Amino acid sequence: MPLPQQDELREHDGAPLTDISHRRRLAHEQVHLLYERLWQPVLASVLAACLLVAAMWPIMPPMLLASWLAALIGVSGARLWLAWFYQRQPSQQRHRRRWLFRFAWGAGIAGALWGMAGLTMFTTEYQGQLAALAIVLTGIAAGGVTTLSSVAWMAPLFVLPTMLPLLGQLLLQATSLSWLLAAMVVLFLGLVLVSSRRLHRTITDNIALRLIVSSREQQLRVSEARYRAIFRHTPLGVMHFDREGRVVDCNEMCLDILGTSRQRLLGMNLLTQLSDERVTGAIRDALESGTGYFEGTYRAVGGGKQTPLRAFYSALRNESGEVVGGVAIIEDFTERKLAEETIHRQAYYDPLTELPNRRLLIETLASTIRDRRDDGRVGMVLFLDLDRFKIINDTLGHAVGDELLRQVSKRLLLSVDKDAMAARLSGDEFVVLMPALSTDRELELKRAEHRAERLLTILRRTYDLGGQRISVTPSIGYTLFPLGDEDVGDVLRHADTAMYQAKLKGRAQICGYEPSMQTQLSWRLEMEQALRRALVEDHLSIAFQPQLDEHERVIGGEALMRWKHPRHGWISPEVFIAIAEESDLIVELETWMLDRCCELLARLPGEVLPRLSVNISVRHFSQPGFVEGLTWVMATHGIDPARLVVELTESIMIDGLQDAVERMQALKRLGVKLALDDFGTGFSSLAYLKSLPLDELKIDRSFVSNLDTDGNDAAIVETVLAMAQHLGIDVVAEGVENRAQQEYLLARGCRLFQGYHFHRPMSVEAFEALLSGDEVEAGQG
Repeated sequence: MPLPQQDELREHDGAPLTDISHRRRLAHEQVHLLYERLWQPVLASVLAACLLVAAMWPIMPPMLLASWLAALIGVSGARLWLAWFYQRQPSQQRHRRRWLFRFAWGAGIAGALWGMAGLTMFTTEYQGQLAALAIVLTGIAAGGVTTLSSVAWMAPLFVLPTMLPLLGQLLLQATSLSWLLAAMVVLFLGLVLVSSRRLHRTITDNIALRLIVSSREQQLRVSEARYRAIFRHTPLGVMHFDREGRVVDCNEMCLDILGTSRQRLLGMNLLTQLSDERVTGAIRDALESGTGYFEGTYRAVGGGKQTPLRAFYSALRNESGEVVGGVAIIEDFTERKLAEETIHRQAYYDPLTELPNRRLLIETLASTIRDRRDDGRVGMVLFLDLDRFKIINDTLGHAVGDELLRQVSKRLLLSVDKDAMAARLSGDEFVVLMPALSTDRELELKRAEHRAERLLTILRRTYDLGGQRISVTPSIGYTLFPLGDEDVGDVLRHADTAMYQAKLKGRAQICGYEPSMQTQLSWRLEMEQALRRALVEDHLSIAFQPQLDEHERVIGGEALMRWKHPRHGWISPEVFIAIAEESDLIVELETWMLDRCCELLARLPGEVLPRLSVNISVRHFSQPGFVEGLTWVMATHGIDPARLVVELTESIMIDGLQDAVERMQALKRLGVKLALDDFGTGFSSLAYLKSLPLDELKIDRSFVSNLDTDGNDAAIVETVLAMAQHLGIDVVAEGVENRAQQEYLLARGCRLFQGYHFHRPMSVEAFEALLSGDEVEAGQG
């Protein structure tokens, strides 16, 4: 919904200036923001000053430092007292200009004191102290921008006195290094001032919008009082409902006609909770075309009272002409009776999920295709298939699988629009039909990806199945229709083909149908043959991503296979590994990589490279001779088995938990360490976790990357860390991309890390250089 009077919000430097009263209120709000919570930046400033004095104490005269710190604390105290006094003043007695200049004096003096630090504490003899001085001053300047930008000139008033003395000192040194640092300070000042300008515009617009909304609310209260008087005393039944068909309000006459209570009627969704299709159809007509009409015998939802009546439905529109709800005028009038139910629910709905079944979907899709050919609009079908559902069903039982399908169905129902249909096709396959989009096919193609991504986001959230938290993702294929003369079978086949292409990309992928997709199958065959040649002709390589401990020391790495195709360039591992896993080629690839990794372990001593992790697929791990083959490779290179970490995924249980445990115990007897990769993305059951002889768990990057935005992911990470600690298993956090994630994990007991925050995957030469102490990194992505 568009913001009120958004086109009136900008005039003269972005400020809302619709009238003098608004300008005055805006100015007062800007000043109020300066004083609000001033203690936070002031306290931070004092703490920074203390740290700076502590850093400078060994090299500067103590009296100078103490005097400067005392002056800063004194000015800070005066500013806090001024803010306290401002807050105690009644709002009507606050003279804006007077308080603004008082604040400006405090900010300017504080900036000058910080600038004095840059002048008096500047040193070229002690690089550490100079760095501390520069860091503190730039941090103080950047912090000033975030708290002073409600008034355009206030941030420059503080920032320039803070930074210019330091800039002057650097220029006076007249060395190449000082000129470089001076240029960096100038660049920093420019960025800070530009950011201050933008932040000022944003704050000003937000204040103006809030003031406009407040004014409109007052006008609406007066209008609502008038509406209420008419609404309550009309002799006909009147009902108000919103855009979704939920009852918002009604008068007493409406309750008498319908034979129900206000408590039962308010909040009822007329489109979903009324069984009479004629009533809901009339309401839909009103919401879609502006008017609707019903005449017949109405049976009350609550007490079952039957009432002959007629109702006129009209749409309510906002200022932009969009339908936001409707109103019904109800009169106890008609002699007709309710029509009989036409379709029994069991014939058209799936008994497990209560979604429309294949029969209803096909009938609806057939009529929809005909309608779209007539009106020129397009429809959309999304085909969803749950990734690794068979593993969950076979391992945890059909009861858990059925409950998962029910929860998926509920999420689908909540996520689709009212005119869309979510249906269960069969097994773990679902279809979402969006019957009527616009006539602009290109526009709808662009929107289709967004709609599919929204469904993916909703369905991939963790499911709670009887105390077991399970992560399941769908693969989604979609197609628009009609493309030509296709029938129902063609449309569903197109969506199914797109879904299959999404599956080939890996888990939780989305793909739209294209007529050229048939060539994809040929392409996959070509890639498989090229991959076989690459193995023979030595076109494969290995990238290594370092693993670090809590002190950020490299304690090992993970080996990652890479393939550079002679014609197509670098091929994504998700693509060629998936191709290899569909055949026994994955066994040859991983055998080759194990040999290369053992060769590297043999070449580098244990003090340089304590450990190396290698991923092993389910297909390779389940081979009868896997343990013997690994034993032969390690013996050939003469390595200590304890330096090799074999990483497995939860899908190793697909062929049975007992077989997996026996193979893992055989590896443990050899001395090989075992890790469970991507932990948390599968079914993560304690029933098997306590049975597996594991040395470590690897938390999947999808949970780590969303630690600060998704409470569910944070809870999963904390649970895994606590569980691993009790079981005596180490935890490696994958995908750590920033310091905030690292500190969050450290605080909760995680001691091993891997991710772009530390190092990207690199070539073997760069990896060896890193291990030897040379900071060289040639990432391969």
